Amino acid sequence: GSERVPAEKRPRLSRDVAEDKPATPASAVVTDPLARRRPNRRALLLDGGLATHIEALGVDIDHSLWSARCLVSDPSVIRRAHADYFEAGADVAITASYQAHSKGFEELGVSPADAAAAVRRSVTLAREAAPPGRLVAGSVGSYGASLHNGAEYTGDYPGMDEAALAAWHRPRVEALIEAGCDVLACETIPCLMEARALATLLGECCFPAWLTFSCRSGTEVCSGEPFDLCVRTVAACEFVIGAGVNCTHPDHVAELVATCRATLPSEKHVVVYPNSGEEWCGETHTWKSGTATADAAFVKLALSWIDLGADCVGGCCRTSPSTIKALAAALELPI
Repeated sequence: GSERVPAEKRPRLSRDVAEDKPATPASAVVTDPLARRRPNRRALLLDGGLATHIEALGVDIDHSLWSARCLVSDPSVIRRAHADYFEAGADVAITASYQAHSKGFEELGVSPADAAAAVRRSVTLAREAAPPGRLVAGSVGSYGASLHNGAEYTGDYPGMDEAALAAWHRPRVEALIEAGCDVLACETIPCLMEARALATLLGECCFPAWLTFSCRSGTEVCSGEPFDLCVRTVAACEFVIGAGVNCTHPDHVAELVATCRATLPSEKHVVVYPNSGEEWCGETHTWKSGTATADAAFVKLALSWIDLGADCVGGCCRTSPSTIKALAAALELPI
């Protein structure tokens, strides 16, 4: 596909080795794109809910591919959604590949080769919308999201083990790296088994990533396993440059951020982009109304998360460009 980036133009990890000596993973030098914070901002600003905004632009995405369906059916709306978030002040676009999985593409009659091209296209579209110096994070959504039954909020993965999960994630991860994303966003991870699988895969690919968990309380990921154990486990991978929480009710986030900052090595980032506060019903595929946190309240919470150690902040489901615009204003430092 036209989205392929020539190898010589792809951002590669710098390696501290002589040119005549083959590089090995042990000698890899990990790059840190998330260190690229604007000098007048208190934190790196991520975007908000991409699918939320695509729906607001009038597109129906109730399909097992979710917003990734637009990679095939309507790429221009994805480019516009990214552009709107950048205009609102985002430093980072997270690609529309969150729910891009082979089974969903098969339902649309898309071949495996064209599915890989669609994943690469997710990076191209974000890059086309990005002003100079902004980052593109390749979204690696949890396996549970592909089941289309809310399993990303339970961690209930019948018949899967660590090796099977790594194999399931590998084609999308490789396509995102090939397309030239700056960093991988492994997101909405509900259980320790999937976190381990992704950390193993990142070690194989030698590519920087953040890994954020979906959590059901201030101490547990959605599977019920301890959040601090999950963070400690992924932090052991040198290519995990940040960890934290996304797709989680904002009420739980302060405690999770504090735990994350205390658990991670100081050079690794605390990444946080929770939901607006509305709750998703996996059976009816609808949001429960009347449960959202208004933008002003969300911003106030976000500033408290930064005080607790978060340095990469944005929004997930049901947050919008208006949320990010309000966050951008609040993050400005006096000159």
